[in-house]
Amino acid sequence: MTWKRFARVLVQKSGRALKSAALDLKSEDYDSAVNRAYYAMFDLARAALLRAGVSEDKLPRTHHGLIEVFRRHVIQSGLIEPQLANELSRAESLRIKADYTAEETDPQIATDAVEKAKHFVQAVQRAYALDEPSLDSTYDNDAPKPDDKVSDAAESQALSPEEVRRQARENWLRLRQRAISGEREIGHERDNARDVNDGVGHSLDADLDE
Repeated sequence: MTWKRFARVLVQKSGRALKSAALDLKSEDYDSAVNRAYYAMFDLARAALLRAGVSEDKLPRTHHGLIEVFRRHVIQSGLIEPQLANELSRAESLRIKADYTAEETDPQIATDAVEKAKHFVQAVQRAYALDEPSLDSTYDNDAPKPDDKVSDAAESQALSPEEVRRQARENWLRLRQRAISGEREIGHERDNARDVNDGVGHSLDADLDE
């Protein structure tokens, strides 16, 4: 299975999990609703990393590892708000509690978890061109010919893995440049403060000499 087909499978699994989460809420099975909401987010995060250029064999094999890699990628790329990556981690905590403890999930907590999962899925699908129209146009051919031209509007909006990586690097460089500029400004302010203090000390010395 190529990475493109795997990404499509993961997106489909995410959609089914989200629908199951909504049905579980209606049937008041709140533990299952939290479980399905988390997996809707988890599978889509894996698809996003594949879309960004991470090979299938390089995807983390643990939940915690995947969440951390996705969080770091989100921060570096700037494609979505880091808060969404944090929501994935929170959803995992709720899922673990629902699956492995005797404490039942509160109905409101389950409802909020499903709503946040919906928002996460929508945002990640838009940012990484993982919606159905983009999937249909981008993933139909695993090996497009070099002379293939992009004419469909959905294709023109889809980001290639190379473009995602390029944007990630540009965002990282901008953040680094801001940090360097900030350090320079702080250093400049310190130099100015030191000059002022030296001037004050010199004036005091002069007054005492007089």
